[in-house]
Amino acid sequence: MEKTKICQDCKKEFKITKKTRYERKYCDKCSKKRKKDYEKIHTITFEDCEDE
Repeated sequence: MEKTKICQDCKKEFKITKKTRYERKYCDKCSKKRKKDYEKIHTITFEDCEDE
């Protein structure tokens, strides 16, 4: 089953090729970037965060 979705980050269309338990929200490019950012989350210190 093939389905077209819109990425929540970059707003581009991408195709989902098979039905899985959880539908994807992000295209491959954005998904890889998010995974990379998530893997280094433990190295972020409070000095790196922005003040509002």
